[in-house]
Amino acid sequence: MVHFKVDFQNFNSFADITLSLATALSQLNIPVSLEPSKLSEDILKVISSEEIQQLQCWMNQSPSELFQIKWSHYWPTVKNIQLQGHLNFELFAINYQFTQLQSPFDEWIESTCKNPYHKLAVSQYCKTVLLQAGCDESQVSVLPLGCNPILYDYPDPKRFLLRKERPKIRLLHLTNSWDLYRFGTDLLIPIFCQDYSNHSQIELLIKDGGSNQDAVVKLIENTQKRLGIEVKNIHIVRRLLNKEDLAKLYLLADAVIAPFRGEGFAIKLLDAFAAGLPVAMPLYGGPKDYGNSSNCYPIEYDLVPVRNCYDTQFFKPQNYPHWAEPKSESIRQQLHRILTDNERFVIGQKARQTAELYTWQATAAKLVRIFRQL
Repeated sequence: MVHFKVDFQNFNSFADITLSLATALSQLNIPVSLEPSKLSEDILKVISSEEIQQLQCWMNQSPSELFQIKWSHYWPTVKNIQLQGHLNFELFAINYQFTQLQSPFDEWIESTCKNPYHKLAVSQYCKTVLLQAGCDESQVSVLPLGCNPILYDYPDPKRFLLRKERPKIRLLHLTNSWDLYRFGTDLLIPIFCQDYSNHSQIELLIKDGGSNQDAVVKLIENTQKRLGIEVKNIHIVRRLLNKEDLAKLYLLADAVIAPFRGEGFAIKLLDAFAAGLPVAMPLYGGPKDYGNSSNCYPIEYDLVPVRNCYDTQFFKPQNYPHWAEPKSESIRQQLHRILTDNERFVIGQKARQTAELYTWQATAAKLVRIFRQL
């Protein structure tokens, strides 16, 4: 049996990933239990009644003493959780790398490297960060994540035919209003406003995963004021979406533009791949595990110090963390390419083929193999 010590009082990526992984393990007939917690109102809005019942059932199970899993993070509510299994595991994701590798690191990285739990890095990038920080390689495995399975229910021919027949081209940008800087929204908005505000046949659809609702609006308003223009072809989607509605959002789009500065894995971009969308993004961080120059549109970048983002506001990373700084001219060029390139449908098909390797069933099967090896 696998026991997850994960809090479901808040709907975040930790809870979402845990639910997907636990479900996949159950489908392999691996018994699952979950640390009891209150289900947040946000979670109740986006998961099915069957999933709610399953969560409650797992919470009523006695905790397994064989395998226990938690997340690694600097949040005290997560960092201070202790595991008591025969074998203990810690899922690890990070959006930046360190350029100074001498100890000591910050408290989060120090405690992660020194605790006895086996690390499940969500990408090769995250594993490399741990190894450079001093983790023993025998204590770290890569456990790639999976994409939204509903996206596989839409056959290629129908999906690509619909996109080719549309009168408008709809670009999708996925961000979080609490961390616009990390997702490069601050870079994208001025470029789109400058180059495409007069193009009625091109729309930018922004999916905001945060609750800081005024942040994106203010960014757009300030950009319009600075440029002295009016932009009518940017639309914002703020509401929480379940997996079916998220899949429909991807399928309404023609391409994804993602000039992010840091990503540990980026399920949302893998979902774009699974939807057969051409994606413009830096080949940096976790997405390098599945993205390459043949299945996306690479945005050039420089490696720069991490500046004003969510982590630096609530935490003080040490050892000179750096991440990607997408080049504005490259964003502009790849944005133009993704809108005009007749091969973008071919790129999207290659992305789809890549995403087929990243299912939650494959993730669960690899986790079981790691259990057996250890």
